[in-house]
Amino acid sequence: MVQTIIGIKLMVLLYNKLIIMKEKIISSIIMCFVIAVKAQTINTGTLYISENTLISIHEDLFIKDYGAITNDGDLYVFKNFTNNGKFKFSNNEITGFTSFVGNDNQTISGKGTSSFMFVEFDNQSADLAFNLNKEIEIVGTTFFENGILKAEENGMVTYLNGATNTGVSNKSYVNNKVQKRGNESFTFPVGDYQSKIFVPRMVTISAPSDPTTNFYACFNWEKANLDFDKKEEDIGLIDMNEFWEIQNKSNDELVALTLTWSDVTTPEDIYSDPSKIIIVRWNGEEWIKEREGISIDVSGKSITAKVSGYGVFTLACEKKRGTIDPVIDFSVSNSFSPDGDGVNDEFVIPDLAENYPKFKMKIYNRYGNVVYEYSNNNELNPTWWDGKSYGKLTLTGETKVMPAATYWYVVDFNDGKTKPYQGWLYLNK
Repeated sequence: MVQTIIGIKLMVLLYNKLIIMKEKIISSIIMCFVIAVKAQTINTGTLYISENTLISIHEDLFIKDYGAITNDGDLYVFKNFTNNGKFKFSNNEITGFTSFVGNDNQTISGKGTSSFMFVEFDNQSADLAFNLNKEIEIVGTTFFENGILKAEENGMVTYLNGATNTGVSNKSYVNNKVQKRGNESFTFPVGDYQSKIFVPRMVTISAPSDPTTNFYACFNWEKANLDFDKKEEDIGLIDMNEFWEIQNKSNDELVALTLTWSDVTTPEDIYSDPSKIIIVRWNGEEWIKEREGISIDVSGKSITAKVSGYGVFTLACEKKRGTIDPVIDFSVSNSFSPDGDGVNDEFVIPDLAENYPKFKMKIYNRYGNVVYEYSNNNELNPTWWDGKSYGKLTLTGETKVMPAATYWYVVDFNDGKTKPYQGWLYLNK
């Protein structure tokens, strides 16, 4: 079948009077009125893109309040997409492919309803190529190729029953929140970035029973404003570097949750012994361990557990050693400034060596990498951190001055009875 190709360009008035539809609606006549002005393609009427028809729009596409586009063919959008009307596909169709493609950053916005059957994101202009300022619905498959979809405050990708996604990589995913409606298991294509390092950190839920269930998932690769010293007794080191927020917005049904660990975002101490990995949840007062339905897939770098509630989740490792709290006041040691002026140039924890002479300490940067590691051997004057990373802890093997930033640390009191402590510190310059 020969394809009908319609090129819509600047300052061209296209008035499409007749479109031949499928046999069951062959008698229908759809009037479409499309105007291109001032580097915009403005849709004010009804445009139907039939199967085996391709439309390529090289200027901004703007669907006005009473405008509508039904796409059962192939639509390529090279610039911004603003929909204040309706964008959809025919309910009886399994075609309808929309591709956001180009070499310039693209914004997807508007107050209208946007429902896609198949959608592709393939823009090589920048890592954060797509700014999503509205909710879009996906019914079929999302093809992630190039360009990260940044979900702004009003932006949301919502997947319906039967929807899937493919091609998720550090080149293309949703940053950083996604919704799923339905009663199927689903993997959320979420991720985050820091300092031009982009990572997908997908999370999977098992199938809920109610087809109207609405799940929300968000991933954050940053410091959380939570107390990591408040935790159940058998929880050891908690991953203070990455957090998944999972919410069931419809009911109280509990599902199984699958998280993965990554050598980019997860501290090595968490997964060095995969048999001890656990999923923990902040219940509003303390971190608790998810204890039911535990399954660890070492080759897939994942752990599954049935949740006991919803909220903020992360990874941790089991550690039963230590039953009492430390006698140190860590609140006086939350910042230092290694600027060489002789004042507060080192990260010092007062009374630590006196009370726990064999303590061990690790300090991590925001990527989960160890930047300082020290074991004290009954020394009353320990070697405190001076804000530099040494030897094998750096990529070059040379001394490296660390930037002003928030770091987190773990103190192992190494006395067989005191629970390890982890906290935040700020390196100021």
